[in-house]
Amino acid sequence: MKIGLLVAGPLPEELVKQFGTFDDMFKALLLKQEPSLTFASYDVYEDNFPEDTKDCDGWIVTGSLHSAYEKLPWMIRLEAFIREAIKADQPTIGICFGHQIMATAMGGVVEKAPSGKWGAAVHTYKISLNDRERPAWMNGDGETFALQASHQDQVTVLPESGCLIAGNEFCPNGMIAYGKAGLSLQLHPELSSGIVETMLHKRRGTAMTEQDADVALSHVNDPVDADRVAQWMMLFFHQSWDRKPV
Repeated sequence: MKIGLLVAGPLPEELVKQFGTFDDMFKALLLKQEPSLTFASYDVYEDNFPEDTKDCDGWIVTGSLHSAYEKLPWMIRLEAFIREAIKADQPTIGICFGHQIMATAMGGVVEKAPSGKWGAAVHTYKISLNDRERPAWMNGDGETFALQASHQDQVTVLPESGCLIAGNEFCPNGMIAYGKAGLSLQLHPELSSGIVETMLHKRRGTAMTEQDADVALSHVNDPVDADRVAQWMMLFFHQSWDRKPV
C-alpha cells in the first residue's frame, strides 16, 4: 500500500533538526503497524499536488501553522482535492489542520476556540458512538483515547455529511468521519511528547499565558494511545482499499 502525505506546511527548522519533518513522523508512526508501506510526499502548501487522487492508495493531510479559514489559493485547491478523493472512495485522513481543512471542504466551519485558549499536551477524547454504531476499523476498542494536542483553531460547525465520532469539552467536534473514505482527527498521533514540550516552552508567555502553558506542561508526558490510533488509521485505509475491484 502506498500512502500519499499531503504536507500542509513546514515545521520550524529548529524543530526539524530535533524531531524530523511531518513526513518523518507519519512514516515512523505507520511503519510500526505495517513495515511494507511505501510513501509519496507532496508539499501542497507550495502548490505541489498529485496529478490524480488515485496516484496513491490513501492520503494523509498533515498539520500546519496556517489556519484553514485563511483560504489561500493552495488551500482552496486542497479542499477540492479532498472532496474529489472522498467522492472517488480514496481513503483520506486529516490530522489537526488536515481535520479542519477537511471540515471546511465538506461545508463545516473552523474558528478559534470559543475560549481563546490552546488545546495543548495530552487530551482525552470520549467516543460518542456505541458499540453497534462504531465503524469496523475502530475494532470496538475502548470508550476513550488520549493523544497529544497542539491547536487553537477547531471545527465549530459539523458538516452535514460528517458523522461525529469523538471529542471532549474543549473540542467537541474532535473526530469526524465522512462516509467510508473520509476521516479526520484534531489530535496528533504522530507527535512525541518532546516536540510538544518544546513548542509549549516557546509559546509560554507569548502565544499562551505562563499559567496555561504550565498546566499543559504538567500533562505533556501523560500516557497516549498513538499506537492504537495508528492501527485504526491502517484499518481505515484497508477497509476502503481492500473492497475495491481488482
